[in-house]
Amino acid sequence: MDRIEETTNVLRQINKFNSKEISDDILIKSVCDYFNEIKNDSLNQSDLKFLKYISNIAGIPHYFDTLSTQFNQETEIVEYNLNTFSSLLYESTLHTNESLKVHKYQMRIMDLFETGKLNRYFLSASTSFGKTHIVFEIIKKMNYGNVVLIFPTIALLSENLEKLISDDNYEYFRNKYKIHTLSEVTEFEENNLFIYTPERFLSFKEKNPTTINFDFAFIDEIYKIDNEYLIDEEVKENERDVAYRLSVFYALENNVDVLLAGPYIDFYDSKRSGYNSSFDSFLSQNEIELINYNQYEIVSKSYDDIKSKKHIDVDKHLDFNFENNKKSDRLIEIVKRINEINENTIVYCSTRNYTQTYATTLLESDVFNSHSDSEYSDFINHISKNFSRDWTIIKALKKGIGVHHGLIPKYIQKEIISLFNSGQLKVLLSTTTITEGVNTSAKNLIVLHSKKGDKDLKKFDAKNIAGRAGRFLYHYAGRVIVLQNDFMKAIDSEPEGIKHKNYDLEAPKDEIDLFYSKDEFLSQADKDRKTNIKAEQEKRGIPDEIFNLYKVVSRLDKITIYDEIKKLSVSEIESIKALIRVINYKMDIDYDGFQIILKVIRPIVKNQKLIFLIDYKGLNGEFSTLTHLLHFYLTGGFIGSIKYKISQNVKIDKAISDTAEFVYNTLKYQVVKYLGVFNIMYRFIQAQENDKKFEDVAGIDRLLVKLEYNALTEDGRIASDYGVPSSIVEYYENSDKSKDIKANFDNYEMKIFDRIETIINGTDKSTNA
Repeated sequence: MDRIEETTNVLRQINKFNSKEISDDILIKSVCDYFNEIKNDSLNQSDLKFLKYISNIAGIPHYFDTLSTQFNQETEIVEYNLNTFSSLLYESTLHTNESLKVHKYQMRIMDLFETGKLNRYFLSASTSFGKTHIVFEIIKKMNYGNVVLIFPTIALLSENLEKLISDDNYEYFRNKYKIHTLSEVTEFEENNLFIYTPERFLSFKEKNPTTINFDFAFIDEIYKIDNEYLIDEEVKENERDVAYRLSVFYALENNVDVLLAGPYIDFYDSKRSGYNSSFDSFLSQNEIELINYNQYEIVSKSYDDIKSKKHIDVDKHLDFNFENNKKSDRLIEIVKRINEINENTIVYCSTRNYTQTYATTLLESDVFNSHSDSEYSDFINHISKNFSRDWTIIKALKKGIGVHHGLIPKYIQKEIISLFNSGQLKVLLSTTTITEGVNTSAKNLIVLHSKKGDKDLKKFDAKNIAGRAGRFLYHYAGRVIVLQNDFMKAIDSEPEGIKHKNYDLEAPKDEIDLFYSKDEFLSQADKDRKTNIKAEQEKRGIPDEIFNLYKVVSRLDKITIYDEIKKLSVSEIESIKALIRVINYKMDIDYDGFQIILKVIRPIVKNQKLIFLIDYKGLNGEFSTLTHLLHFYLTGGFIGSIKYKISQNVKIDKAISDTAEFVYNTLKYQVVKYLGVFNIMYRFIQAQENDKKFEDVAGIDRLLVKLEYNALTEDGRIASDYGVPSSIVEYYENSDKSKDIKANFDNYEMKIFDRIETIINGTDKSTNA
């Protein structure tokens, strides 16, 4: 299509929109596609005036700005007409300060928030919509005092913290709020902004049940309240629905204004068969209004389903000529052509193993033979020194290939994304980790599989993956290239509605859900179970304030732990006290004492991997594998744990992924939970038996903080959250040795240290000035 035809087409769509023949989401796509077609053309003043006009008709003036910021176009308009003036006038209504503006559809959501009324909304929108951006604008507009923002991952938590501390556009928040990211808060100001994960929010609520009354709560990725709605790659995710539902429950207390948000969430149609009313009941009973912007793709998407054709024209910039049907050869050809037009791409793989297999495929091709890693050689040298030059991740990085999955050390994941976004890596192979807690600047997405793990993708998962192609303010359009799989079937499949089991009489309830569901949504059997559990609690005299700690563990499981501790002998209790002394003295474990704790918690452990680590005791049969692994982690850190694996004849790639799974999943999500319940019951029983206050009984609290944060000091925990090499965490953890530790930083560690210092100092200074 030539330029005249393209212009005629977009004008035709504008006329249809003005006469209400098409909806605004269709107009957005047409305008977006037009900008994509002309972005590299030579533009005169008439072109600029027309482009300014149509970007504002679409309600997204950012399209015009992107011409200069991303495509080096000269966009100064020197000749004005009435349309240009009206466009500028309209655009001014979207500005929230001199340098920031929202688009029309973000403004619609902001306009819903009004003082003097309860503002509660559930927003589902495309990945390119800009949901998080409007949250900060709402906070400014409403001038809230105490705010909590709940994100699904530590990565997103730290990304938003860095933005608030470092970005000039967020100075308002630094001046007004004391910013908190840790659940242990010792000092509050008049205005406080908390950035948490669901688990950390619940931990804060346990420690501060009445200290803070929130004015506004935002919860991202809200679809996680329904575990049936998504397919989970990681075992740890299977229990997060409980944490999400509880977070929503507590976020909705005391008439708090709320925005719940997520991408591409589908809803049940009350007029169709199979209707499940639970989510609608949740919304109505909590006075939450649904806002559905799923159809508004702010960045256009094109889909090319590559099957067996030899030649394919994707668009005027990209085509492929394949010599055979072999999938790996076709992947090489696609990546090669994308690289030749100087664009980047994400390659979606169904499993972690596939990311590394196909990374090796690209590594062994000639696509990136001319790539230079000189701009990030400090990073390569750092991870080569601390891990191994034989690690596949390092070999790939040297050729400009990034790999991203959940079992790569967090700070390395973060740096790989940064290198990809800055253009130093041209291709990124990833599992679904790329869809959660990560922002990328990918123009292209190559889909190699239509599964997530070994399960077929649902429509929701497929749309969320496709949403990574093209990023607002970077691109006008993203390409989704499907290579020999059924991904398009998932995209075109019937959607599944979201449910809320606490508002569904028919849904089987976990024991925890019994205490967070109203009686109208409990069967008689549920009510009887709840009554019996309360009776068991009263029989043992355990108060509610104890049961309200570690909310994601059921009351019966807590009762089981209580009973197991009561069975312990005097010598076993002494071994536990010896363990506590070792923990408090040198952050290690006494094997005998820890083994007794494992015996206590074993009856309630449900995670199969953790069961194996507790039950398997090797050849001598004395101590659990978990006991050994924890010792090596506490004394040698992440790298020490890898070295222990290698000493057991485990190859480097597996040693690193096994260690990451143990540290990030087993320790942080499983062991902490079970040890935490042991700790509260042990301290409660000791307080009863020795006539002490609960808070005066020493427990394993120090170990729990170490396992959750990988750090004990406040600054160390912030640094650990942000994602830094272990040496930098050690700098903050050991003030008496900090000078010596810093003196040994390599170039990469020094660069990251300077960055985290800015964040830590900014967090310390943020206050209601």
